[in-house]
Amino acid sequence: MQKLNIESKTNQEILSELDNICGAEECKKVLESYAMYLTLKKNKKMDFGTCNIMIKNPIESETSEQIIDVISKLLKANNIVSTKYRYLSEDEVREDRKKENKNGNRKSKNNVKNQSQKNKEIKEDILIIDSKKLGGRLYGTETKIVEMMKLYKEKVFILVDAERFGGWDIEDFDNCIIWKLNVEEFSKKDKEKYIKNFLEKNSIKIDKKCVLLNTLSNKKYEELKEEILNIVVRSKAHEIDKISNENIKEIYSGKLNLKKDLDKSAIQELDSLIGVQAVKKQVEQIMNYIKVNKDKGKMPMLHMCFLGNPGTGKTTVARIFGKMFAEQKILSDENKFVEVHGRDLIAKYVGWTAAVTKQKIKEAEGGVLFIDEAYSLTPRYRNGYEQEAIATLIKEMEDKRDNLCVILAGYTEEMYELLKSNPGFESRIQFKVQFPDYTEEELYEIFKLMAKEEGYKLSGQIKEAIVKYFEYDKKKENFANAREVRNLFEKVEFEQADRVIRNEENERLIKKCDVENAINRMDKIEIKQSKIGFCM
Repeated sequence: MQKLNIESKTNQEILSELDNICGAEECKKVLESYAMYLTLKKNKKMDFGTCNIMIKNPIESETSEQIIDVISKLLKANNIVSTKYRYLSEDEVREDRKKENKNGNRKSKNNVKNQSQKNKEIKEDILIIDSKKLGGRLYGTETKIVEMMKLYKEKVFILVDAERFGGWDIEDFDNCIIWKLNVEEFSKKDKEKYIKNFLEKNSIKIDKKCVLLNTLSNKKYEELKEEILNIVVRSKAHEIDKISNENIKEIYSGKLNLKKDLDKSAIQELDSLIGVQAVKKQVEQIMNYIKVNKDKGKMPMLHMCFLGNPGTGKTTVARIFGKMFAEQKILSDENKFVEVHGRDLIAKYVGWTAAVTKQKIKEAEGGVLFIDEAYSLTPRYRNGYEQEAIATLIKEMEDKRDNLCVILAGYTEEMYELLKSNPGFESRIQFKVQFPDYTEEELYEIFKLMAKEEGYKLSGQIKEAIVKYFEYDKKKENFANAREVRNLFEKVEFEQADRVIRNEENERLIKKCDVENAINRMDKIEIKQSKIGFCM
């Protein structure tokens, strides 16, 4: 039997390891109670319940493996187990343990003998069942797992549910599991911690002033995980052991504007935005109002509602507000910005939504919680999960009014419907900012800016073609403003690169033909899609 090689540690020493694990802050609270439970069991002051535990980890991080290691140490320190853990295969999980004889009511002697032999094969005290190893085929496994737990009562089972949708319900396990951990989506701080830890494991440090830390921590975890590996490889290839703003371009392939990220204040970023003059004026008025009232010792509500179509700059202005609040010490010194979709606040089970909503608010405390497409929270029916999210959100907006700014954003009509759904919104939304659509001229200016940032020069003949294209494009339903510019620019880039390679040219000039070819190709795709349908 393989023994656990860990030094004798107290529960608190073991639990402190969770401080370095991303997404485990809420898990620590549950595991503190779990550790006390184990101690009571060790001292024979607790003789009911089980040590079995379920970990819900849908974000595909290694957090569950790290937590399992902590759990195994707690079990060892409290003399509950004496061996290492192991993962069970799908065959072992689905194995039939209730084979009956022909009479249908008793196990045959051979079956009992065979089962007894199989029992001896599982020597480990901790058994892990991970939904990934079951290939997501969870249906029907609940009964098999309950059978196994009842058969191996002396062992500890840890279930890892990595399914983003569906998955196991703890109620299906017939009280064989009473402990449940929910791994949280990584906060910005968690991602910064992950970046630093990953680099240090590979003997690489990162300068505190390096903009890469902020850039990467704003990415989704899945994107960050892949990018940080590429950065380590490039750092090793260039023999870089400390990443700074001076050497960042050698190891990072993503888009970075170092001068902008390093030098511009929030006010300068706001001023540099194309168009949105009315929005800029309103932002200035809001900040003046907040500063005057704060100086009087009367902190006003900061919560806002951004109204307008997609691509009109709502997210960008929300980020600028977060930076302003940090620079002018309206909230905390840290520039904290957490962006979620309205549906991210809705959980799949009764009672979970409030916890999910509170967690997102906790991540944003001291900064801005930006809820995009917030109208998706509009209640669909009485006592739905949306109402639970709204009730929790409104309460937290009130309780944390001095250290949090919640910005709800979305289409104008749909947002007014959301605000009407609960009277609590009206008294807590201090400011409403309307974002107008861009004009054709402004859309062209955005195209010019994108080209400049990518190092292109523009032919003087392309303006007319682009402006005319947007005059037509704006008439379409769900026109997405700056997003449409990005879409066109990427298509133009493709045409420019194709032309340069075919003609064996070497230039960074975008010509009228590049724009026209891109527009024609986009029009053909749209026409082809519109012909799809049913024939009679």
